[in-house]
Amino acid sequence: MNDVIDRLARLTPSPAAPTEDAAADLRRGHQALSRRRIKRGALGAAALTLAVGGAFGGIALTSDNGGTPTVQAADNVRLVDYDGTQVPGYTVAKVPEGFVLQGSDQYVLAVARPDDKSSISDFQDKIVVTLESTTSEAEDSTDTTVGGRPATLVTTPDGATMLKYAYRDFTVVIQMWNTIHLTDEQLVEFAEGLEVTADAKPSVG
Repeated sequence: MNDVIDRLARLTPSPAAPTEDAAADLRRGHQALSRRRIKRGALGAAALTLAVGGAFGGIALTSDNGGTPTVQAADNVRLVDYDGTQVPGYTVAKVPEGFVLQGSDQYVLAVARPDDKSSISDFQDKIVVTLESTTSEAEDSTDTTVGGRPATLVTTPDGATMLKYAYRDFTVVIQMWNTIHLTDEQLVEFAEGLEVTADAKPSVG
């Protein structure tokens, strides 16, 4: 019995962990938790941005200085006043922003980007104006007007937009290539600023 008592007396308690070590462990735990929360929040925001972008198609979300996101439409084109030199056959009041009158002959007026070096008879990536020799009824329906005159808008097999309307003794045909993103209303506005002069000739007849 005395031997057991002697052994117990010789035992010493284990030293307690220093208080500062425990505080450091707790601090590291809080930091790791904060990092995980920040990472989860960033991933959630990215997923939300992708979901919203998909829902709106060609609309991008941006923010100014980290503030509230704003919506910007892709490929937005403005119609602006034209103040350059007019060409024979037509006068125009408005053009898509960044476009110029590429040129004209008796039969064609071409509105194109300044670096377009193709022939004016090449309609790709342009707005092209021609005349038909007689007035004609709308092919499908008179779904709009130009200056109060009945007009029709149709989509060609290659995706271009065609606006047709009677003008004096002719039919004006305006074709806009599908890479030029004016709305139908803007194309009508372009037509309403268009004047045909005596130098223009119909392409048939």
